[in-house]
Parts: sequence; structure tokens; C-alpha cells
Amino acid sequence: MNKKSSLYLLIVLIAIIVIPSVASVISQRNNINDVLPFQTSESINETSRFKNKYKRNKGNKARSRNLIVPPFVSVANPNHNYPVGLLLSGNESTDDTCTASVINTSNGNIGLTAAHCLLDDNGNPWNLSFLLFSPGYDNRSIGPLGSFPVADIAIPHNYFANPIKYDYALMRFEFNHGGARLQDYTGALGWRFDIGNGEPTSFHGYPGNGDFENCTKDGRHLCKWQGVTEKSKMVYFIKTLIPGDGSSGGPFISQYNAVTNLGYLYALMHGYAQGFNFSVASIWDKRNFLDLLLKVTP
Repeated sequence: MNKKSSLYLLIVLIAIIVIPSVASVISQRNNINDVLPFQTSESINETSRFKNKYKRNKGNKARSRNLIVPPFVSVANPNHNYPVGLLLSGNESTDDTCTASVINTSNGNIGLTAAHCLLDDNGNPWNLSFLLFSPGYDNRSIGPLGSFPVADIAIPHNYFANPIKYDYALMRFEFNHGGARLQDYTGALGWRFDIGNGEPTSFHGYPGNGDFENCTKDGRHLCKWQGVTEKSKMVYFIKTLIPGDGSSGGPFISQYNAVTNLGYLYALMHGYAQGFNFSVASIWDKRNFLDLLLKVTP
């Protein structure tokens, strides 16, 4: 499988519809309240303007049906947020690129990318020493903060059985500048699970080819597409967009604000469905996603 932008035929897309949803089982190491950027129901109510409905389960975990985490504005420079960046993977024989994003968490060093971006050509997770992230990279040798390692990754167990449905993964970056967290410098995208069909969306990525308009597609420039995504039972999709190599893991952002460069991340680019002429992104399983967050957060 091409790790940068997967191409799937008709039989694979049929599998998207007929394979049932099964959340991977991952043991919890923390209470979910310890890794979300809020701790109490009172602070959750502050986001009520988004018509969010919260409730606690029997284990008193914050596993709400429509969990919404707001964006985080950079502490170092509130007028300059750059949560999207270039993810580099490879060794002396392989050099691949994808797109990754910083998301708002209490840890402050957590990011998202496509699961297949964290695997080598044999389907094995990369040695962490072969992974680097450069937030804010855009046609330069390095981003504003340079590049730094990935300290840990969490991939859904069910990815290997259904790579289209579960093509998302969380990372913790190895970043500590005088006690400051990564999101204190870059800002961080909010995230949510309640996005439906017909969502106005901004999609960002680093394509080396494809058909992004008004952007140099050389794998070095951050390209942006804006339009409306559609939702099927198993995936979000963008019609007639070939995302291009390097854009895998790129964020689908709802309520994107071009001034603050922030919004709500709700899906990640998986690849291009050649037989149908559209690109696809996994619909996150909320329980699975939160379990991954617990796993990757110390």
C-alpha cells in the first residue's frame, strides 16, 4: 500500500459499507478527565453555545455522545497559531512525508495523523527515532520551531483488519521548552465527533501531486482546500479531489477561522478512491479514539 495516498478499487469501497463497526479494546491507563483540557462538568458547560450535550457513563468517565473540545490559542503568540505541520518518516532507504496536527489536550504535546503514516512498507510501526514533526512548515527547511521527535504513538488495533475505517492515530511529541508545551507555541485544533453530512470544511495538507488549486504541489508547501464534505455510513468524502502524496493525515477542519488559523478537527485524510473519483477520511469511533488518547498520555 502506498503510505502517502492509498488508492483503493471498487471491492475495497464495498467493504467500507458492509464491514460492521467494532471498537478496538485497549486498556485504560488514566481517567479520561486527566487528558482532556477540562476537568469538571462546570467547565464543560462553557461550550454550551455549540449545543453540546454531555453525560457521564456508569464509570463516571467523560465519554459524552457529542464530545466537543474547543481550539487552544497559542500562549507564546496569540496572533500566530500553526497547529498543522509536516510529519517525516523513514530511514536511510526510505523518506516519506505526511501531514499531522496538534490537538488541544491537557498534556499539550498530543497530535493526530493517519495510522498508515506511522507504518513502514512492511506494515510495522516505525521505530520512533525515524519519526520527526515540524509544525508550521511551509516551503522552508524547517518550521518555526524546527523539527523534533515523536515520543509515543497509539494506533487502533482494528486498523490492520480495516485500514479505511480506522486510519487515524495519536502521537505524543517529545517537546519541552522551559516547561512550555507544544500547543503553547503552536496553538491547537479543537476536536469533535458529531459532524454530519454536508459540512463546510477546510482541508490542509502537503501534497507532492494531485489537483489542489492555487498551490505549489511539491510536498513543501501547505495547501488548503475549502468546500463541503459528505458522509456515508463509514467515511467522510470529498468529491473530485485527488489529494496527492504527502497529504495523508491532513485535517478536515470545521468552522475554520483563517485569521486565527484554528477550528475543529473531525477527520483525517486517508486517500483517494480511484474508481469513484473522491477522497475519503475515516469516521472516528469515539470510544476507540479516547482509549488511544489515554494510551498515549503518560
